[in-house]
Amino acid sequence: MEELEIEFKNLLDYSTYEQLKNALFIDAPMITQTNFYIDTNQFDLKSHKCALRIRDNGTSKMMTLKIPQAIGVMEYSGVIDERIIDQEYIEQRFIPENIDQQLKKMNIADNSLRIFGALSTERQEIEYKSGLLVLDASYYLDTNDYELEYEVNNYEEGKVHFDALLEYYNIDKQETISKVQRFYNHYSKLTSKIL
Repeated sequence: MEELEIEFKNLLDYSTYEQLKNALFIDAPMITQTNFYIDTNQFDLKSHKCALRIRDNGTSKMMTLKIPQAIGVMEYSGVIDERIIDQEYIEQRFIPENIDQQLKKMNIADNSLRIFGALSTERQEIEYKSGLLVLDASYYLDTNDYELEYEVNNYEEGKVHFDALLEYYNIDKQETISKVQRFYNHYSKLTSKIL
């Protein structure tokens, strides 16, 4: 499966997270999911500005490779065998073909991929204007953070709606890096590895 992801995101402090939860997400069910982040020991995917993860939503495990585009991120995904999470290094036979093809284009050997850790998210979602508004509380390594995301099909329209929402709730707009980047930044801090 291939999909272009266009999303806007903003980190939140806990009080703003609670404010939005009570104002917009009060009736939205809570979904818990865990992302397992994958790279080589040399962080070859990170050097390509790409991310590879396995998402476990409790019913299935989906591997997704994210490759940045001029606008948005191209996602290559496929359902995987749950045994992959228990491996020290990931065997090629467990990698979906569409992801394997992209890894080969980057000269990344399948047998060099390993899981570095997990990030668990408590997520609530609602339809909002022309997209999907997502409220996340994420827990990883020894820290946590809160984030608002807005997933859309049209960049310009989505930007207008997201900026208006931030302004309405007096939320300071800030550049927000992806969950995988936040995970690896914190991993680097804890392990003293420069990534």
